[in-house]
Parts: sequence; C-alpha cells; structure tokens
Amino acid sequence: MIKKLESKNAPAPVGPYSQGIVAGDLVFISGQLPILKSGEIVLNDIEKATEVVLENIESILKEENLSLQDVIKSEVYLKNLDNFDKFNKTYARFFSCEIKPSRVTVEVSKLPKNSDIEISCVAYKNKK
Repeated sequence: MIKKLESKNAPAPVGPYSQGIVAGDLVFISGQLPILKSGEIVLNDIEKATEVVLENIESILKEENLSLQDVIKSEVYLKNLDNFDKFNKTYARFFSCEIKPSRVTVEVSKLPKNSDIEISCVAYKNKK
C-alpha cells in the first residue's frame, strides 16, 4: 500500500512532489527547507535553519504517528560545508536515540529558495 503523507504544520511543497510517501513500513520524507509557518525562510543562520528543517520533518512524521527517533536514513545538503560543525551539533540534539540514522552530508552549489540547507529522510514504522 502506498499513500501520500501531508501535514498542515509543515510548509507546502514548492514543486510537484509530496511532503511524504508511506510505502508499507517505510516513510519517505521529501527534502525540507527551513521555511517558517509564516512562509519566511531562515537564511544565514545554519543552527536555526537546521532546527526549522527538523521541526518540519517532525510535523510530517507525526501524521503517521512517528518521530525523528524512527528515522533510519537522512540526506543532508549544505550550501557551505564550513557550516558542518554548527549543523552537526544542532542535528545531534534532535537525534538523541540509541540507534542513530545513517546519513550522507554533501555540499551543493545551490538549493531552492536560496536556502542554506535541505534535509530528506526515510523512517521505518517498526523501528521500536
């Protein structure tokens, strides 16, 4: 079974994609930007931007009664790898679970809406 996952507490997609897709026991969350509920984007503050992105992901996961503790894989795109240490410190606060997700972090030249960060992830419904 495949179904669309959508949260009114996270920004609407900025293109032709779903916030998330549930496929069996896996939940795929599309790349999230640091967009606040007001519609503004957090720029030039990687720590705050990381918080906003992860809060948006949490909101989407909650629609399936999941949390960040159920994430098994994340993909992080940073516009500047010089921000890695600040990003990583903030990210670690959100992933305090025993089994941390696998992760890839790469530098990219450009992100939608001139964002400094974008994160996508996969969660497993039976991780607990």
